[in-house]
Amino acid sequence: MLQFSKINDESSIEGYFCSKKKILFLYCYNIYDTNTLVMLDKHEDNLFEKGFLHYFSNLRDTSTRHLLFLFLVSHICVVTNASSSFDLNYIQLFKTLDSVRTKLQGSVAEVLKTVPGLPKDWLTLGRLCSPRVLFYFEQRPPVLDENLKSLQHLMEDQIYRLLRKCRVITNVCTNSLFAIPSNQEFVFFKPKQQDRFTFLLELLNDTFEIGNESPNDFREFLSQHITLAQTEGFSDNVGRHVGPSIFVLPPARVWFDAAFKLFDFFTNSTANGLKGFQLLRSILDVEGQFSEARCLKVLPLALAAYQENLPSHYSSQYHENKKTQAKALLSSHGRGPAVQKFLGRLDTECDRFWRNGRRMCEFPSIIGNPCIQPVHRVHAEESSDSKLPVLPHMSGVRYVSACSCGRRQANREDPYDVEYANSGFYRLIEEECCGRLRHVTFPIFKPSSDHFEPANLKGASKSMHFARDVEKLITGTEDLSLGPDENEFPALSVDHLSQVAADDHEESQTSLGKGEAAEAIDEDNLMEIAGTHELPAVSTRDFSTTEYLPCMLHVNSPSGILPRYSSWSLVCLGSSSLYSHNAGLSDQPGFLAGSGFLLPWDIPVRLHHNESNGLDGRRTHNLGYSGKGKRVKQGQHEFTVKIFIGVEYECPRGHRFMSSSPGRILKATGAGLVKDSAQLITQNDVPLYLPCPCPYNRGGKALIAQLMRLHVVTPKAAVHVTVDPKVRPAPPPCPEFVTGFTEPIQLSPSSYWILRFPYVYEDENQIYTHPKENARAAQHGYLLKGTCGVMELANE
Repeated sequence: MLQFSKINDESSIEGYFCSKKKILFLYCYNIYDTNTLVMLDKHEDNLFEKGFLHYFSNLRDTSTRHLLFLFLVSHICVVTNASSSFDLNYIQLFKTLDSVRTKLQGSVAEVLKTVPGLPKDWLTLGRLCSPRVLFYFEQRPPVLDENLKSLQHLMEDQIYRLLRKCRVITNVCTNSLFAIPSNQEFVFFKPKQQDRFTFLLELLNDTFEIGNESPNDFREFLSQHITLAQTEGFSDNVGRHVGPSIFVLPPARVWFDAAFKLFDFFTNSTANGLKGFQLLRSILDVEGQFSEARCLKVLPLALAAYQENLPSHYSSQYHENKKTQAKALLSSHGRGPAVQKFLGRLDTECDRFWRNGRRMCEFPSIIGNPCIQPVHRVHAEESSDSKLPVLPHMSGVRYVSACSCGRRQANREDPYDVEYANSGFYRLIEEECCGRLRHVTFPIFKPSSDHFEPANLKGASKSMHFARDVEKLITGTEDLSLGPDENEFPALSVDHLSQVAADDHEESQTSLGKGEAAEAIDEDNLMEIAGTHELPAVSTRDFSTTEYLPCMLHVNSPSGILPRYSSWSLVCLGSSSLYSHNAGLSDQPGFLAGSGFLLPWDIPVRLHHNESNGLDGRRTHNLGYSGKGKRVKQGQHEFTVKIFIGVEYECPRGHRFMSSSPGRILKATGAGLVKDSAQLITQNDVPLYLPCPCPYNRGGKALIAQLMRLHVVTPKAAVHVTVDPKVRPAPPPCPEFVTGFTEPIQLSPSSYWILRFPYVYEDENQIYTHPKENARAAQHGYLLKGTCGVMELANE
């Protein structure tokens, strides 16, 4: 048994060779066979996905190629008819095969040249001979047996005249696809009803002489043609002036070698590779040709719809939306199986148009907003495409933020760098505001030479670059903004930032700036502000001077390494008289109505007098709480200390408000009366994020406000209010971020202090920003309790 392709293919050829009689039978299973056509239901998935026309046209193309292969390698071809009448569809099929054969004759000759020992006549003609075609009718006509022979002859005459009229056969059989014998029978009617497989089985049994000897009319009908082919060959030319016919009987080895190479040529050649296969595709796939023409006409319209009203550069989401609209246009006006093919072409053309200078950078900021600049490089030394321009990232989104002291608001560009978010922006605006006030210097890295680098921390999943020029981070303003009108706040120029970034902000001592202060301060207040101030001692000798911490300090940070800049700020506005409990924060812009007030914190203090001297001629006394009705022992003095505390939240639009208790917004009465106390604020964890009650958010999604400042007004008493903030900006296992001081920071008495928190938080592995869901914002992060405390420090 010989097999040219897989038996489960839709079109395959099987062969049976009889070495005794030297006969090779080939049988083609293809979609022209009804039994094969009805089995296409097993390919329901492919039919549903690609459509019947697209799937069937490919099968018909393959089947027709296999039929042409049989006409080139066979001497006799038996054409079957399912009924007792001649199928006129064969006329068009024969004309198609003949046209394609003529176009492929040169290519077939090139393939046959590679076969060793091939007869010259076979190479010249491109086939063994002009094959003789016999017609077999599977159904017997309703006539008597004695009339069957006459009907058979009438059918032969009818077929011959029809084929001659359609010029399928000619006088010179070499020029035709096949030939019909002029003096032998070539039509046979099946004598009795039987299925095709039984017929083939009996034919094989009779041919190989298997089973009982019994006369078979079809065997005798076929044997006369086989005998003639094995002895004299066929000479079916008609006319007086015709040359001899070519008839080749090659050795079996040569035939098999040539047949396998020809089968591979007909099976694996692409439809667009040769003109013959292109012609075959165009003749068979009429529906596909119409579909291609229709879609080819609609494709420019779809491309024009995509390119309509496009900006100079746009995002991938906008690109996909425009592409979807163009595809919808093509799908609605296109027809047939070529729609899917042209949808792919449209997709490729739209992508090429977008990538050719119209792509948006889309690099996400820390908050998650994409960069709206064209695709670019950030640094000139980057190894990416050198043709790209060098531009800073810019999302076009602006926020409104207050400075460290809260007295001035300005537009903040969407940050792409942690240093700009936590330090650079505030250094820029403090030049004209809180730069003249007293600042507490937090522990930061101080290099001992010009050569220093970030520390290599275990578990770090990304490299962090903090040496980026701050100038590249301040970008131009765009129309898209979450803040008020850009004319409401002064513009933050790049030149100012460059000048401020070059200043030395790492001085260890604090002092007042020269010139006029932002607020008018009387002489008494000035004396208190200018006094000395104690801070926890931090020895820089214990820290590295060649490596810095490439993130913010937290409780799990390695010892001996400091960050290159501080993300915290602690500033003293002046005397405690600057704050009026009745008027509230009158000099702080952006506060919502009724929310600009601090909470009173009354602490009963008991002084324990003793004679032990402390450092610097001072004595440190413990402070305790005195319960009501308790007797005070001799040598003790009890009094009440009033401190004003406020935890301030700020939203991206610049709206600010205080909190009355964890998770609640402060709302004073119309007369400025605050009924709440700071007791719940100081003794509980305070949420780091709260939904903002913005007046612009009615009916929309509320913005998330972040805890940005802690206001502390210290009393005029022999006590120090201390601050020691610890922030956990996300649920565990997020670390707790700290300032870097080993001891709580002591605030001077009778002063107004403001502690500014970082805008974003960053550890070795990730950057922590505000949560995405407003409903659970209050449970996302916390300022841990114990931030504020009181200790007594008295002179001897």
